Amino acid sequence: MKDDITTASDKSTGTDAQPLEKRWSFDAWSSAHYVFLPAGAYNGNRFFSLKLPYSPRVPEEFLKGPDTPMVITDVPRLALPPEPSFLQLKTGDLAFPCFGWFDPAQKSAWLAWAEHPEEATDWMWEVTESHGHASASFRIQSPGIRQSPVYRFPMMQRTSPDPLAEARRTRIDVNVDTWSCETIGEFLDRIFSMRAGLAENVEVPPVMPMSAAFDLIEEHYHRDSWIERIGQFATNCDPASSYPYQTGWCGGMIATHGLLASKISLTRTRVLRSLETFFTHAPRACGLFAGRCSRDGVWSADLTHDLERPYTHNWTLTRRQGDTLYFLLRQLRALESEGPWKAPQSWNAALLASAECFIKIWEKHGQFGQFLNQDSGEILLGGSASGAIIPGALALASIRFGDTRFLEVATQAGEYFAREFLVKGFTTGGPGDACQNPDSESAAALVESCALLHQATGESIWLRHGTSAAALLATWVMPYNFRFPTGSEFSRLDVRTRGSVFANTQNKHSAPGLCTQSGRGLLDLFRATGDTRLIDLLCEIARFIPQTVSRVDRPIHTADGRPLPSGWINERVNTSDWDENVGGVFFGSCWCEVSLLLTHAELPGIYCRPDLDKVWVLDHMEVQMHQEYLEIRNPTAFPARVRVLIESAQSSGEIQEIGLQPGSFVMLPISEPWADR
Repeated sequence: MKDDITTASDKSTGTDAQPLEKRWSFDAWSSAHYVFLPAGAYNGNRFFSLKLPYSPRVPEEFLKGPDTPMVITDVPRLALPPEPSFLQLKTGDLAFPCFGWFDPAQKSAWLAWAEHPEEATDWMWEVTESHGHASASFRIQSPGIRQSPVYRFPMMQRTSPDPLAEARRTRIDVNVDTWSCETIGEFLDRIFSMRAGLAENVEVPPVMPMSAAFDLIEEHYHRDSWIERIGQFATNCDPASSYPYQTGWCGGMIATHGLLASKISLTRTRVLRSLETFFTHAPRACGLFAGRCSRDGVWSADLTHDLERPYTHNWTLTRRQGDTLYFLLRQLRALESEGPWKAPQSWNAALLASAECFIKIWEKHGQFGQFLNQDSGEILLGGSASGAIIPGALALASIRFGDTRFLEVATQAGEYFAREFLVKGFTTGGPGDACQNPDSESAAALVESCALLHQATGESIWLRHGTSAAALLATWVMPYNFRFPTGSEFSRLDVRTRGSVFANTQNKHSAPGLCTQSGRGLLDLFRATGDTRLIDLLCEIARFIPQTVSRVDRPIHTADGRPLPSGWINERVNTSDWDENVGGVFFGSCWCEVSLLLTHAELPGIYCRPDLDKVWVLDHMEVQMHQEYLEIRNPTAFPARVRVLIESAQSSGEIQEIGLQPGSFVMLPISEPWADR
């Protein structure tokens, strides 16, 4: 059904201005309701919260090892009962304009959504709870006027409320849906299905081929990131950085996997040297790996440099360690598949020790925690889904080392993440700089793990868990094109936001790509289930990224006018005013470059299913499907190496690569057998 927003005078402004407003009140309410605002609040962010400076760490007095309670930072949130509470978020704080709830007692759900407002600063989405949480109201206001305090990174701050602006509308249609619903999983799955229609659905236009973007980033890696002294690609190419390399998470030993798709011999040489450097210096006695490396070649734990919090000096992020095992196992398999190269025994021993360390942690605690002691492997900060990639890594380890224990623990851990997080409607602990705020990164990792567990076991439960993880991940991905403020850099460049991914509820920006994955698990799950929502989501995410590559002919400028060098991607796709730079970036090269490297290396640019009469275009090509041919055109100004995968439900295909000059096209046969071409 549809509800109309009507005008209502705002007496508090002392003016005759009349903002538009719509309110829904609910009397049969309790704090058990799961309150949802996509990318803004999960379970209403109703968790224990502390005001912490960036980069936040749980204070020492709250640490209880594996039993440390969940802690989030000071973000917009509903209060723990019985205190009255409210949260207010602008449309730009959300992945898409909607809010809703699930009631576990009455097994019912409610959702309201609307089209994107005309101005970036327009709407406010508010949830208010009474004392004792016996009633609640949901309100949309345009123009949105937030009360103080307002979120200004990294915490709520006492600032002036939003200025009253002229209402640009006299009526806005709001869609409202109420339905019977058994679980939070069902609630999110329905939103996954509805998501494409939640707002305008206009694809990102062609900007540059994925291969051309890959080449620019590869050039940038050799130009800006290679550190000859330590034989490693930096994850932070700022020459002022004392610790330019970090393992896992933002790129270390992940970027090298993407770079293996290069056609340049120097790249392969440096990838192999990076691997040699890492396996020589990074392994610790317990089986974990050093989290950082200085410019002088000193390897240490993640936070050795944090002089203000010495209790964190031996901390290492669980996700960092899981990423490392996962991507190194895949790299060695890729290198060996090319033959005749074989991994040195010491490399295998280090990866085996890493897998064994995770087994010991699991057998002792039944979880992997969020931060570990780098020297002993003990859990220092428990809980979270920081280790969501570990089940996938252990599934790969079971194959490489022929040890069924690894797969047994992988399945147990996968069920733990599904039970403790998916059924509750959020995952946490993926980023190392956001405490345990709900985030997208751990959800993306869980998608990968479920896809690999299905491949390893053949059990359909992993398809169900994987699709649930994908539904949660989809709530962080923008399905529409945000209207940036006139005069902002992204407005000037006409950046379309469909497919950008919000990071977490603390760092309130969307970003180019998944941190740090290609999303190949979505493709694998689609191939196993036929659920087109999965491949549609993957297309959105992949197609967005090339817009954000800075180029000589299309530089991306910071607020102070500095152009990002060629091949750089900044993580900020600012639709929120959290850092007061809507539509702008800071001067920095970020992990998103790794996501693009992986996207080109691991995914087809064009995926065709003749049996479904469907073709999905991840690359910036124009494709038409005819009865016997794919007509593929390169509308960009760059030569392209387009990766094409044609297959059916009954016959798997192999990716083939075709070259296309600017403005040219090719007619590619789509008759069987695809695997034999």
